[in-house]
This record gives sequence, structure tokens and C-alpha cells, in this order.
Amino acid sequence: MTELEMTGLLIELANEGITGIKVHYAGSGDSGSIEEIVCTKEKLSTDDEDAFSEIANIHLYQADDLESLNSSLYSRLQDFLYRNVLNDIEDWYNNDGGDGYVYIMIPSGKYKIENTVYYTIVKCSLLPRARFMATPSFIRSQNITGAM
Repeated sequence: MTELEMTGLLIELANEGITGIKVHYAGSGDSGSIEEIVCTKEKLSTDDEDAFSEIANIHLYQADDLESLNSSLYSRLQDFLYRNVLNDIEDWYNNDGGDGYVYIMIPSGKYKIENTVYYTIVKCSLLPRARFMATPSFIRSQNITGAM
């Protein structure tokens, strides 16, 4: 998706009255997917961090589902997220996997990503009768902000 197409998508979302979008993604093994894209039409704070917090507090199962509101916008946003956002952040879909959220302010296109990647640490000892032990998963999180 080109910058011009993304700008058009942001304008179309705004024309639908959408002010914020919350995307949940998850994966492990060798695959991952966008699990849910929900939106709000509520007026958001003018402070970016407060607005991101308001979007983060959208409950996934009580908000408007973008796909049911406008399946074309949903598909185009999903395609953009896979190609231009999710593929560029730390590996969340391989091995132990991970998950996260993308918060997008509409119409500005400012976004924030909360990405978590899971790791299993294996310890090996050369002592007699020792066995490989898997310890609890290690979690590393990262936050990324930017503009589309």
C-alpha cells in the first residue's frame, strides 16, 4: 500500500466516524495472525499518550468490530498492517511466539505498538543424572510509536 493509499484509507475511516482502532495479534510455531480489529467512535483526548491509553482500554468484545462495520476497510487495513507494520517488528509468530496490540489514532495515523515475544530458556548441566530442564518462559516486551 502506498502512502497515498494509506492516507485515503485513514480519510475513509474518519468518514465512518472512527476515531481510534485497536488491533490484537498473536502467534507461535511458524504462524501468526491478526485476531481482532475493533474501533471506537468516541472523541479521544488531544494528548497523544492519553488517546493511546483510551484506545488501549477499548474492550475487544464490547467494541465495534471493524469487519462488521465495513469489510472493505477491514481488509485493506489488515493488509497494510501485515505488510507494513507487523512484519517489521520483533519476531512474534515463530517458536514460542508472542502477541501484542497496535493502537491507531484516526485520522492522524499516529500509532503505538505493544509487542511481547515469548522465549523458553533451556539449562543444561553436566552433573551426573542431570537432565535438560525448561524453565518458565521469558517474556520481552517492546513499545514502538510512530506515524503512518
